[in-house]
Amino acid sequence: MQTAAIVMAIVQFLVAMFQLALVLGAPMGEYAFGGQNKGKLPTQFRITSAFSFALLLAMGGHYLAQAGILPQLLPEAVNTVANWLLVGFNVSGLVMNAISRSKKERQMWVPVLLLSVVLSIIVAFGYDSRLS
Repeated sequence: MQTAAIVMAIVQFLVAMFQLALVLGAPMGEYAFGGQNKGKLPTQFRITSAFSFALLLAMGGHYLAQAGILPQLLPEAVNTVANWLLVGFNVSGLVMNAISRSKKERQMWVPVLLLSVVLSIIVAFGYDSRLS
């Protein structure tokens, strides 16, 4: 479970860096938000990417806490719920990217999100079994 949590944190931090690149104007709009924006994203999507960046950093921190690298900030019961909510978040992301009209977006994000779903399930089950 610890290895899955560390890998998951790394994945979250890498995706956060992608979102930061979008915020800063990287011409990768075809790989985000349905792939409808070629080149640099419009301001509204860059603002959304900024929120995504912050959320992904927090999620990476959460997984480092699950691995025992950072202190766990949530009570155990809330932490369990957070783990399963993150599984749901990753599953919904997988579904949304799998049905994207953008081939580039599907090719880039479906493998990342499939890995994220598997890792988040391992962490959630691993944490639950630690409590038993």
